Parts: sequence; structure tokens; C-alpha cells
Amino acid sequence: MKNILLILIILFSNQVFSQEKLDEEIDKGIDLYQEGKKNKALKIWKKIEKKADNPSSTYGTTLGNILYYYIEIDDEKNILNYYQKIIDSDLNDKDLNNEIGKPYKNYRYHATMRLASFYGKKGDFKKGLSYVEKADKEIAFETTSLTSFIFQKVDLAFWKYRFLNDLGEKDKAISKLIERAFEYDYKSMYPNWATVSASNDETELAETICSKFDDLELLKSKIDNGIENLTFDKENKIIELKINGIDYEINLYSELTDIEKCKLYLKSSFFYKYLTEKTEK
Repeated sequence: MKNILLILIILFSNQVFSQEKLDEEIDKGIDLYQEGKKNKALKIWKKIEKKADNPSSTYGTTLGNILYYYIEIDDEKNILNYYQKIIDSDLNDKDLNNEIGKPYKNYRYHATMRLASFYGKKGDFKKGLSYVEKADKEIAFETTSLTSFIFQKVDLAFWKYRFLNDLGEKDKAISKLIERAFEYDYKSMYPNWATVSASNDETELAETICSKFDDLELLKSKIDNGIENLTFDKENKIIELKINGIDYEINLYSELTDIEKCKLYLKSSFFYKYLTEKTEK
């Protein structure tokens, strides 16, 4: 029994040592890349890809570096290949990160947003928008902070806003900001992180929305009309309403039971209170 235990300890120690050596090689590749020796960096990372354990953080970091390399040289075929490797891998998005304010690696989320940026820079705004939607609806963003989570959600709304503006869909663009402003109760998803104060991001969101309208009283009137005539999909926890001819679907995280509570929920949002205060001055 002691011999078996000793063998296991040796094997584990060797594995840890091997991973540490590969991590050193990752840094060596980064140094070469920054020195302009990008092809040499890629060769090192490709070797690490073959040797590293999937789903180790070494493997995830290496795939991310290779994806970045192909994005920089505009190699779409390999970009999509390595993006799919990250998505389909057994990587743990909760691998610890050493960056302040970003406790987890979030391989899939960051890879998805890199593709959104890639297509945006190429002028393919529709495809860029599709990756932002994927990051928002299909990819989990792992964090330990409600403030960080709200920042990501608001940031994604602004990404949608910019892409839709680039596509010439001005009204739909602003609707994405309003939709996110009403989809605010993330505290119900993560009660242990709850805070009663509005984040700076929620404030920026409300300010931006109001800055896009010349007549805030008319905007509030149209929102009030939409709230008054909303419908509630209780099974899927979605509030449906129409504002200025645009259909909205507000995802709920609170356990609401009827239409009147849905109306109160929307009117309790920071954005609605901010808009009300602006119109009463």
C-alpha cells in the first residue's frame, strides 16, 4: 500500500513539475511575440497545446494565445478552428486568474468577445453582433462580484447598441439599452452578492438612454403606456411589452406571480426612477 501511495505521489509531483515547465514556456512565447518574433512564439504555443492536459489552465491559456495570434494576422479559418476548440473543450471557466478584479479565466466568454471584436473591426457588424448575443445568452460569465456581473451585462448592452447603430438600426440600438435597464434584478440570481445601491454602470446606462431623447416626458409617457399594457409569460419568466412600436422581452430573475407585480418591478428599476426624476424637474 505504501509503495502504491509513493508511486502516486511521484506521478503527481512529476505532473505538477511538467505543467510548471509548460507555463514557463508560455511566458517564453509571450516574450518572443512581444519582441516581434511571432512565428517562433506560435511554434512554442503549438508544442504546448500538444503536451498540456485538457482541461488544465495551461491548455486554456495556450489556446487563447493561439487564437489571439490568428486574430492579429486575420486568419479566419484558424480563428474559427481555435475558437471552437475552446468552446468544445473541457476547460473550467472558473480556473483562477491572477488579475485584480477578474478572479476567473472565463475562457469561453473572452474568446467569444474576441470574435465579436474581430468581426466588428472587419465591418461585418451582423456577425459581430451574433457573437455578442452568444456571449450574453449562451456563455456563462463567472465572477464572485455583483458589481462585476452588472458591468459585464451593461457592457454587452453597449456592444449591441454600437453594432446596431453601425447597421443603421438606430431605434433598435437604443432599445437594447432600455431592455437591459429593465432587466436589472441580478440580485435575485446571486443573493449572497446583493447590494442596495445602484452601480456606476447602471447610472451610465440611464444617463445614456436619456441623452438619446429630446423629449423625456414623451419617452416616459410611451414607457408608461407599454408598462400598463404588458403581458407576462409566467412559465418562462418573461415580461413582454411594446414601447414606441418596438417589442421588448424582459428576462426576470425574481419570482413574480402576476401582472401588477411585473408593473411594480419595472417601475422599481433604477432607470425608471431616474427618468421619473428627470421629468419632474
